[in-house]
Amino acid sequence: MDKPKSILFLGETYRADAQTWIKGIESVSGIKVDTLEVKTTRTRFNRILAFFGFAWKIIVLNFTKTYDLVLAERATSYGLFSLLVRAKKRIVAQQGITDAWPESGFSGYYKRILQRTVYSKVDLIHAWGEVMVPAMIESKADPRKIMILPKGIDLTKYMMVEKKDPALAIVTRSFTEVYHHEDILDALALLNRHGWSLNLIMVGDGFLADHLKRKTKELNLSKQVTFTGRIPNQELPALLSKASIYLSVPETEGVSASLFEAMATGCFPIVTDLPGTRAFIKNGENGFLVPVNSPIEIANALTSYLENQEVFKDAVKANRLFIEENVNLQKNMNTIWNRYLEIFQN
Repeated sequence: MDKPKSILFLGETYRADAQTWIKGIESVSGIKVDTLEVKTTRTRFNRILAFFGFAWKIIVLNFTKTYDLVLAERATSYGLFSLLVRAKKRIVAQQGITDAWPESGFSGYYKRILQRTVYSKVDLIHAWGEVMVPAMIESKADPRKIMILPKGIDLTKYMMVEKKDPALAIVTRSFTEVYHHEDILDALALLNRHGWSLNLIMVGDGFLADHLKRKTKELNLSKQVTFTGRIPNQELPALLSKASIYLSVPETEGVSASLFEAMATGCFPIVTDLPGTRAFIKNGENGFLVPVNSPIEIANALTSYLENQEVFKDAVKANRLFIEENVNLQKNMNTIWNRYLEIFQN
């Protein structure tokens, strides 16, 4: 049986999602995955320049190496670059409910064109959940190319912990506008006014880090909020194991590995009411769904949980069982690798 011998990953390797994909494939395949990514920049202009330099780097690479498989995150960026790589098979993963984001305006228009182009040329398209499929079909993706399965998480690291700090919440999303960390800080300030004191761990980094730290001081939350900065992925499970509540309020969401990690470790989820979260969270049962841009509703959800923690204990346990049955890294990665082998041999 002909098997791949070389694999290239195109994407931001510091992200936990990317590390899970890379390490999972390395584990089941026994192949060391090469990686390439665009250097992080602070401005949009420098980012554009970095992308041009990245494209040139790939073109030069083609003179020295042909890859059996190329894995790429996000159709509208690294997925597009995968088409420049000299490779036998190309696999792209959609990162959100659609990669053509924002959906409106000129940006949405040209990104839809890029997404359609990539999906027509790659050999396999990952949908980490059903919610991602409509955008793929709208972009003329061949349904036979779509694989619907989450990467999974390492359940030997993300262990269920029942005894936690009842007044500790955690956020594990990057400090960018789409995740609306400000709304969470405003919600904490509202809780304080109503006699509740909740501590918060803010994990990660991003261009809004300094702004969020200033806002924390302005709201007199400095004693309640801890900023960890960007941490190694292996340190995250221990932090999740301490917190009782997981907060994530983005304006768009696909299938969130961060949510799965929180559910696995026994955190009660309070997340934005979006198709990507409705697939896993039933409002008022195993978590709370809140509107986008609504600190008041976040505060109300936090209050409801803090007043009724005993009521939600069984739901938190059920969340862990769901993860064990559906989001097991070893099991899912074996299935994914077998699909890679199928397309490589065709």
